[in-house]
Amino acid sequence: MKKITFLVITAFASVGAFAQFNQGRMLVGGSAEIRTMADKDKSGGTTVTNGNRTSLSLSPSFGYFIIDQLAVGAAIDMGLSKWNDKSGFDDDNTTTNIQLQPFVRYYLPMGIFFQGKFGLGTAKTTYDDDSRDNKYNTSSLALSAGYAIFLSDNVSLEPEFGYRTSKFKNTDSDTKNLNSGIFLRIGFQIYLGNK
Repeated sequence: MKKITFLVITAFASVGAFAQFNQGRMLVGGSAEIRTMADKDKSGGTTVTNGNRTSLSLSPSFGYFIIDQLAVGAAIDMGLSKWNDKSGFDDDNTTTNIQLQPFVRYYLPMGIFFQGKFGLGTAKTTYDDDSRDNKYNTSSLALSAGYAIFLSDNVSLEPEFGYRTSKFKNTDSDTKNLNSGIFLRIGFQIYLGNK
């Protein structure tokens, strides 16, 4: 057991040796995310839970270390989700969305990071029966923790786990769609600039 503990500590320390998150460095990369969220509709004072929605999104991003260990930046999140209606209304639909998402990320020296991200954008839902399309203004907030696994001095693979809430407001009515839940994201970053 002592040998395994020693090996794990040594592995974390050696990975952390690559992790140089100095002021003036840049992050260029992106991530892919899969999430499952509870889906609710709110109209007036009534909230109805519809079920769960599974979504996939891709997010190219850019960040800049304003001080050691602290990076700020933005991502462009492009998402796709499919809703299979189980309520009996046969309301199957597909939603596409795009958001601009500013973020703040703080790294611990060993490569663990914590991130907050806020997003604003638009979305469109198309129903499978071609009866209508709905357009939305969207917002989201996500808090997460991850780990930068350095594959070389400047390239890292970054698994990330967190919680996200999203709001979709219909542009033609007062109806709001609220989603919240956990997500798993995998990122890839290139660290540019002087170490």
